[in-house]
Amino acid sequence: VNREAAPSRGCMLRRANTGKEDFFQFNSSTSQLVPGGHPPHPSTKRSISLPLDNEGAAGMMSQDHNPPIILRAELLQSIPVEGVEIEPYVLVLQHGQNRQVTEDDDSVMFKWSRCEYTASSDTQDVQKTCILTGRPATMQCLLPDVVFEVNGVEITHEHAYFASVEEFSKAWQFHKRGLRNAGEQTKPRRQDPSRDFVNIWQEIGTSRVYIPQVHDVGRILKLECTPIGHNGMWGKPVTCESSEVLPSPRPAPLRNMIDVPTPPNTFLPNGPKVTFKVVSYNCLADIYATPQVYPYTAAWALHWNYRKRNLLREIMGYKGDILALQEIQADHWKEWLEPELRLMGYEGVYKQKTRESMGQDGKMDGCAIVYRKHRFSLIEKHALEFNHVAMSRAKQFKNDKALQCLLKDNVALVLVLEVLHNGQAAGPNGRVCVATTHIYQNQGFPNVKIWQVMTLVRELEKFTVPRQLPLVLTGDLNSLLDSAVYDFLHNNVVSASHPELMDDAQGILENAELRHGLQLRDSHEFLGKDIITNYTAGFVGVLDYIWYTAERLRATRVLDQVDAETLAAHT
Repeated sequence: VNREAAPSRGCMLRRANTGKEDFFQFNSSTSQLVPGGHPPHPSTKRSISLPLDNEGAAGMMSQDHNPPIILRAELLQSIPVEGVEIEPYVLVLQHGQNRQVTEDDDSVMFKWSRCEYTASSDTQDVQKTCILTGRPATMQCLLPDVVFEVNGVEITHEHAYFASVEEFSKAWQFHKRGLRNAGEQTKPRRQDPSRDFVNIWQEIGTSRVYIPQVHDVGRILKLECTPIGHNGMWGKPVTCESSEVLPSPRPAPLRNMIDVPTPPNTFLPNGPKVTFKVVSYNCLADIYATPQVYPYTAAWALHWNYRKRNLLREIMGYKGDILALQEIQADHWKEWLEPELRLMGYEGVYKQKTRESMGQDGKMDGCAIVYRKHRFSLIEKHALEFNHVAMSRAKQFKNDKALQCLLKDNVALVLVLEVLHNGQAAGPNGRVCVATTHIYQNQGFPNVKIWQVMTLVRELEKFTVPRQLPLVLTGDLNSLLDSAVYDFLHNNVVSASHPELMDDAQGILENAELRHGLQLRDSHEFLGKDIITNYTAGFVGVLDYIWYTAERLRATRVLDQVDAETLAAHT
């Protein structure tokens, strides 16, 4: 490498296979090595050894230093919503390989802009004039919430015409915004294809992800992605635009806690009482929130980036000490939900379904139980895989159809928590067992549902009764109040002649003892039959429950129900 005269700065490379030498000159204006020029005097040469292929050094040097090529850039949420992060999908070609840019790095520069105003050429028959100069107008402001002040006179957008972009920009310094009624949405007119438009953009962010703010509502957003090479050279930028930013929807109606009447023969503690709040919530995993299943829901409202903040806000609003969550997607738990809950003072345990065909630690859902760290410590954790139980009992079934029918991948999660008083453990007498599950959903297989619930309750009975552990059983049982599952839990037994169990073609329940010894009580039983935990276009009813053992626990308050009229208005 010649380090002397700057104009002849470059390098001499010898091809390993032919011994031929080529000199590459450094071009300071483009920061590239280009073939040609005059080699330095032999006395000023410095040599290095590089492994080269048959394509020579020039290709290698340009490949290493040239910026990557952006093959594709698009917004994952084409309709942005105030307060909901927008994430782009950016695919680049670098060093001969395609890769997705998943976080801020040095290879791509991001720039977010907001459309501050839009002007259009006016083609109407009546000649318009510029509000500043009186010259014939060629452009009109399209923002309905903008008023221009010219010589002390306020001019609304309907009459805001301009002769040029320069005059438009000059007048913009004297505009006012936000004069419409608070309930009206402010956004530009939709563009007419017969007109020419000029958008004026204001830079608002430089990170890969952007969260629209209130002043973005009604505006169009643009993302510009510019590739950058190792030598600082910029490549060809690629841009993509969003639709108009929507305002953040209204929060869900507030729900109050209501007192539970004390039934007869209810556990009344003699010593100091310990009160804690349990929340059970099916979060609807992203893999199931599809337009095909929910065609009546706007696509942007189904997107996980929109739903996750709403879910967390609502669940945290209930201020639970123990949260039992179902349909938590494995990657969302690991990458987002667990870290967020940890920041809010919770710790938890997660168990994913045994659906290996959907990938490892990714696009599959499961159950989680989290608890406030200052109120409980974790003593034990156990997971129950119904597939494993079914396979271990395969010899009990008379035919293979029973086993095949039971392999549904559902799981249950069981924790033993110990109460903390001012950071001190309460001891064995201050422990409680908390379980959650998500039972098989297909209404055509009530025998599978009752088998799963029966299996879980039997295991919980063996686990809690000898140790006198109070039990809270939560989850989405996918079973109505008149189901065999509800009868089994509520009455400690269910008859084999129950309408749902009359057809057991697979022989799953043959010789099964459909009874248990836990004294379980439904926390919402006193509300009667008009309970709704699931409200969709195709189904309205109760599927989710919180049960507890009445010998050691008493429900004092429960979350009030939302009336059907309010649910209909928000669905």
